[in-house]
Amino acid sequence: MTKNDKVIFICGAPHSGSTLLGLILGSHSTCFYGGEINKIQFLNIEEEHEDKYCKMCGSSCPIWNNFDVSDKKGIYQQLSDLSHKPNIIDSTKNVDWLKLNYKNLNSTQSSYLIYILRDGRAVFNSQQRKYKNINPNELIEKWIIHVRSTNSFYDTFEGKKIKIHYEELSLKPEETVKKLCNFLEISYEESMIQYYLHKHHPLGGNTGTQYLIIKAQDDVKENTPIKLSERNKYYYSDHPLEIKLDLRWKKELNKDLKKLFEIKAGSLNESFQWDD
Repeated sequence: MTKNDKVIFICGAPHSGSTLLGLILGSHSTCFYGGEINKIQFLNIEEEHEDKYCKMCGSSCPIWNNFDVSDKKGIYQQLSDLSHKPNIIDSTKNVDWLKLNYKNLNSTQSSYLIYILRDGRAVFNSQQRKYKNINPNELIEKWIIHVRSTNSFYDTFEGKKIKIHYEELSLKPEETVKKLCNFLEISYEESMIQYYLHKHHPLGGNTGTQYLIIKAQDDVKENTPIKLSERNKYYYSDHPLEIKLDLRWKKELNKDLKKLFEIKAGSLNESFQWDD
């Protein structure tokens, strides 16, 4: 049995870089990145679902194939047992999930919260690309509601907590990861930055970021259920393995949509904004 020492929650708006951050931290020798662990709700369903399997291994995952949803000893302890890692990373963004599982930690489990911030205009652009049939006003309103809820959770979180910018992580990965390792009280390991060379077993998460692991590891290509959508293929098929700042929103988001976002969410976006 491997004792679960630390539970590391990554919160933030969807499309903010939590998958990238989780994979980097999950490349540490003492850490296991489970992805969006709330996806365990799909593990035992009979019908096919995109979140039913590990994104790397598909239906043959040594972790999630052996995970017992009914086990009462705790999600994170069970993952420590299966992965033989004492520190578990959960990038579920659903605030109700975060509140419940933070509350359920026992006195021997240390809790950490990393709030990853990304310019709301970049998030809005990514959602525009993915949800073309949803009204832009609705997408902005959802971002506002989620950010306010996440801000409230962060403010009341009693464990160790820190905020970082996705843009900061992308531009200065080594410096930012060293800062996070210091925050998490683990030693910095140089190989963490090359997350695409490590074995991972995430549920859910950003397919584009995960696709870089497939490009780097031939054995993953044979089993993974990941397939790039047409909207992402143009960007990730030629994407370098190295961490790269994604500023597509500056070119793709037209001036009317930029203005709409500024009117509705500009003040809330001030702490997320990145104009460098």
